[in-house]
Amino acid sequence: MPAFKRKIFYLSGFDPRGARFYHQLYAEQAGLFGRTANRAISVGKRRRAPPHSVAWTIEDKGSDEGGSDEGGRDRDDGAVTDHVFLGWDDVVRSHWVKNPLALLRRSVAAYWNFTRLLDWPIVKTFPWGVRFAFYYPGVSTILLPILFGLLLALPLILLLGSTWGVAAAALVGIAVAMFVVKKIQGFWLLRFIIFNDTLASERLPADVDDRMAEFAGQIRASFDEDWDEILFVTHSNGSILAVPIMAQLLEEHGGALPDRFSLVTLGSCIALIGNRKDSRRFHALLERVGQGDFRWLDIGSITDGACIAGIDPCISCAQPRRARLFQTSPRWFRYCDPATYEARRRNKYETHFDYLRTFDRISPLDYLAISSGPRPLTDSIAAFKAENDV
Repeated sequence: MPAFKRKIFYLSGFDPRGARFYHQLYAEQAGLFGRTANRAISVGKRRRAPPHSVAWTIEDKGSDEGGSDEGGRDRDDGAVTDHVFLGWDDVVRSHWVKNPLALLRRSVAAYWNFTRLLDWPIVKTFPWGVRFAFYYPGVSTILLPILFGLLLALPLILLLGSTWGVAAAALVGIAVAMFVVKKIQGFWLLRFIIFNDTLASERLPADVDDRMAEFAGQIRASFDEDWDEILFVTHSNGSILAVPIMAQLLEEHGGALPDRFSLVTLGSCIALIGNRKDSRRFHALLERVGQGDFRWLDIGSITDGACIAGIDPCISCAQPRRARLFQTSPRWFRYCDPATYEARRRNKYETHFDYLRTFDRISPLDYLAISSGPRPLTDSIAAFKAENDV
């Protein structure tokens, strides 16, 4: 049997880093994955894939163990994957708030909008940890530093007098706040909230709208090509932007997409906008996606501070979802040793990128496994269910 041929379209989150960063991360993790899984994997050089995209070839040359996988495919046949990075980092940079005062002002405005416009009858049914994820960036970046400064103020005022005490407390509070904010990538988190507040408006910004329509065209063109499997993989904020892309694809294909196509959302935050009462345009698109006929794998972790995990992306839709959604946690605690797991889960920023990394043990839904190996996604999902008693 010839090598399994896969096409991947990858859409990153709200990240100004482009294809070079993600190619380097993939190549690094492929090396670790290959050694753990005893597979020979090579990652080719980046090449231009116009418009606005960069691609690289991933070749799994098989293992020396022989035998077949759960789908009956000979493991030694390997796989060839054409991995296309859908570039929108230039668009991200155009929406990247740089002025500190503007960042603070717009963050407060964005949180006010989210608080007053969230559909609270739905949101209050979410687990507490999921609801906290809505506010984690603001609490950790704005509220905690302010409270810490206030706690410092009283003893310093008593020690140094009111004027000097307030000034000293402010300086110490700012210094500590900057350390905390930098440690947790707080400024990135605030920009993430601001951008999503913008996306919740009636119309996507023109540069975002145009780029997503362009990406839908690239994915649509792959349906006419000779691939065993086509995966549209999104990470973080990319899951929200997948909605207009998927809505366009479904509209052009009569509501049903080819069975060899699957949507994969990693660290999704669709609920961030999907449960706002003012995002009427987004709701209409999400309704269309929810009524589509296609396979959808959604992986999210409650330990991820920038993910709305375990919530049906279509929970706010008027009609019951028809899309074939399998939603699960990555089960990171099962696939790495306890010390590694505890260290990684404490760093919320790094946890948000662990969906793209490999671990001490290989999960059937490890991103390197589903993006490089000869097993189709349907078989990977079945193996994960069996291994985790899902």
